[in-house]
Amino acid sequence: MSMLAVLAIHATEYTGVIEVTRNGQVNTETATVTVTEQSSELSTLVLKVPFMGRTMTLNMTDVPTSTVNNITTYSAERNVQTVYGMMNTIVFARVTDGMMAANVAIPAYNVTMWFNTVGDHFQLPNSGLESWTNEYGEPDRWHGFKTAGGAFASTSAGIVKLEQSDDVRTGATGYSAVMTATSVFGIVANGTMTNGKLMAGSMFATDTKNHAQMDKANGTEDFYMPLYAKPDKFNVWLKYTQGTTNANNRANVSVKTFDGTYYQEPVDKQYTNLSGSIVGGQIPAGDWTQYSFPFDYDSYAANGASSDAIFVTFSTNGTPGEGSKNDALYVDDMELVYLAQMTDLRYQGETINGWNPAVTAYNMEFTSIPNLDDFTADVTGASAVLTKSMEQNADGTYRIAISAVSGDLQMATCYIINATVVASQVMVGDVDGDGNVGIADVTSLIDYILTHDASSINVENADVDGDTNISIADVTSLIDLLLS
Repeated sequence: MSMLAVLAIHATEYTGVIEVTRNGQVNTETATVTVTEQSSELSTLVLKVPFMGRTMTLNMTDVPTSTVNNITTYSAERNVQTVYGMMNTIVFARVTDGMMAANVAIPAYNVTMWFNTVGDHFQLPNSGLESWTNEYGEPDRWHGFKTAGGAFASTSAGIVKLEQSDDVRTGATGYSAVMTATSVFGIVANGTMTNGKLMAGSMFATDTKNHAQMDKANGTEDFYMPLYAKPDKFNVWLKYTQGTTNANNRANVSVKTFDGTYYQEPVDKQYTNLSGSIVGGQIPAGDWTQYSFPFDYDSYAANGASSDAIFVTFSTNGTPGEGSKNDALYVDDMELVYLAQMTDLRYQGETINGWNPAVTAYNMEFTSIPNLDDFTADVTGASAVLTKSMEQNADGTYRIAISAVSGDLQMATCYIINATVVASQVMVGDVDGDGNVGIADVTSLIDYILTHDASSINVENADVDGDTNISIADVTSLIDLLLS
């Protein structure tokens, strides 16, 4: 088998949407990116992108590759031969689970490109509640009592409403979902919508047989939502009106991440399969408002549960049976937010000189080839990863790429360090390495001769008399140097 055939085995083609922005004008078209694995640390990227009415091929070889937590990043800057001539091109791409996102820049032409095959993979299906083809009159992938189970399901389906509404937030079009509470024999049945399955198992409102549930083993895909990365926030637009005004009443939003095994709300026992939950969720009466709920994972860390599924429930009241007739909760435009922000970048434990999260390029000098392990960073984001790669340029300098990437690949920042290796400068007599020769160096030299502890001195500078040995003679030479 030829080498070309071997490489072809590891080639993967990604076809997706690309937004090309040139001088403020945005065009959206289809493009392909082909990645060929050369080794675990190098790849070839071939981008076929629309540009000025033609398909332009950008071919980059020996692109540094780094993989952390199933996210692989590719970062390179190359002069690429194209149909329009040589173009300086900067690419930062990332891949996970067969999906790719990539930023491409051609500075000389004032062009940026955003390529994406992710779509809404990391979002809740029908998160805008625009699709209502469900035969039960409920929003697709979302459920009220018309699709409920349990002994009292048929009764509940006729009295507790989940409906389509054209009452939407300012600036939006289309539909929202509205759930409305009802009263039967003086007992209030709260309006509810969930991405799991509702169960109406009792005529008593407070009985936990009335609940929303999710279980991968026993439910169908329509009642189960997988999760592919941990989100940091849950954003949603809500409007809450009350049938009977009560300042103490609140609508309720519950979002849980868990391992996909059985879970229900209201709970009937203590569950240990949860991995996270939003903070807050109690909604006062008011007009359309966008809420942003952060996720708390730390409080559930002891469970050791994975985040394989996400369970969302909306209710006109947080307490069963405590609302009032005609309480109504409107829901629209949900979004899971995945963060990846680098708040500090360090080399050998010290913040790099001039560090600013908004500045993405730095120049640094080293006395030897830098070690990527010496670079550390603080990164926010529950599913964010930090990747690092390095390549040597033709002029002997190094291009180091340190990247923060969100779990959904949408948020990513690549910090570039242009590294130059310079010869170390010997300053004879500067034993303590502070850049000056003084009486403190005499003390450091004597301490070293007595203890042979070189952890706090520059040994090369301590050989004052140049005989390749460090002894009391060097102390005498250093004192003579200071006196002269």
